[in-house]
Amino acid sequence: MNDQEIIEGVIHEFAGLAKHPRPSHHEKGVSDYIVSRLHELGVTDVTQDEVYNVIANVPASKGCENWPLTVLQGHMDMVCVAKPGVDFDPLTSEIKLVREGNILHADGTSLGADDGIAVALSLYLIQQDIQHGPLRLIFTVDEETGMTGATHLDPKCVQDVQYIINCDSEYMDVLCVGSAGSVHTHFSRPLHWQAAKSKQAFTITAKDFAGGHSGETINDGKSNAIKALSLALRRVAQAGVSYVLASISGGVAANAIPSEASAVIVVDDVNAGETLKQVVGEEQAEIAEVYGEVEKNAHFLVESTDVPAQTFSADDTKNLVSLLNILHCGVFAMNQMLPKLPDLSANIGTIRTEDDHVAIQYFPRASADARLRELMTTLPVYAELTGCDIELATPEPAWTENPHSKLVPLVADVYKEEAGKEARIEAMHGGLETGYFFAMNPKLDIISVGPTTHDIHSADESVELDTVALLTRIVAKTLGKLNN
Repeated sequence: MNDQEIIEGVIHEFAGLAKHPRPSHHEKGVSDYIVSRLHELGVTDVTQDEVYNVIANVPASKGCENWPLTVLQGHMDMVCVAKPGVDFDPLTSEIKLVREGNILHADGTSLGADDGIAVALSLYLIQQDIQHGPLRLIFTVDEETGMTGATHLDPKCVQDVQYIINCDSEYMDVLCVGSAGSVHTHFSRPLHWQAAKSKQAFTITAKDFAGGHSGETINDGKSNAIKALSLALRRVAQAGVSYVLASISGGVAANAIPSEASAVIVVDDVNAGETLKQVVGEEQAEIAEVYGEVEKNAHFLVESTDVPAQTFSADDTKNLVSLLNILHCGVFAMNQMLPKLPDLSANIGTIRTEDDHVAIQYFPRASADARLRELMTTLPVYAELTGCDIELATPEPAWTENPHSKLVPLVADVYKEEAGKEARIEAMHGGLETGYFFAMNPKLDIISVGPTTHDIHSADESVELDTVALLTRIVAKTLGKLNN
């Protein structure tokens, strides 16, 4: 296999996928296509389950029948977005591919290389005359929004497996050997509305914080706009300014570090404006001292506003601010085996004022399930102490690094042979489907690899084609060495 042949072959398979719209929760069409394509390629043992996962067993090449069973795995759904003015319906429109030299992108929309390349690469590889043991292809649905495919996969699909090669990583030079577990946590404070008793109100806004992904960038030394706002509100009370909240909001998603948050407060003292600005300015100076190298643009605004008709009670105000102050944001501890990897972290992702309550999304992550369980025993105490309700979702499992892996050093050696340099071996502080497979069978030997992609989940998404060729060669050569 030379690189040009590989690129043409994988693009051919990828183009087949691109003709079938596949946003999360709408994968039946592409799933049917994959089943049909596998049959065209002579694969007869193909299963499509009730959620439209596709599981296909590919016989070993001659003489390799007794080798361990290996899985090639990826997800078929994609994040569908388009640039302004582009006529695109994610439920009906094809992805129009544009090739420019070494770059493949789409015409004004997201590309779907995350993770269509995994499917296309697998379909291409099973057509090649390469040495491999028995293979199982597992293509899942809804990885992007809810891991529906992974959570509904029959555990039997991985019980007889020894190796899994997941192809959902974003950088060719990184071999991923672990991923974080997490738990969506919802705090709620019932509100006791009362008529506003003062004639002065202010909006305090935390603005232009760096934000970012709460897994990938949680260790970058950032602040959190919701947390910063709560610290400012606490400082206001400590300065002797009596106030009650009328609303509080911030953040866009549980897994995103919020870049902005604001609160409307009603104060007893009609002359409190200057004191507020001074006190909030002190908090801004404190944030600059702690986070200044990272949060270079973060600041607060204190603005006079119309007095709302009603406010929270004093108890509601005190307890909400207290809860936000004691909820840790950022890294709790670093991993001992991989020093650059956070072992446990958490993020206040969003806060919203609803009709009868304030809702808070808190999102802890951990590199081991036991770490996460330990924190989960503590979180209800925070709710109890502040008069809040709490709902803990079913945890998403971690994939913990295997110090005795045979697969990882093998792929690292093959990478060096093919790329002429060392790969980086890392774990990620985000979630992958591999966590669910690992939970189903802790004896699995797993690695996650992928071509170099850019701007995934956006209309500027692209993939470097030479890394697609390199990845294909590495996977093929690795399969030829998995004989024990």
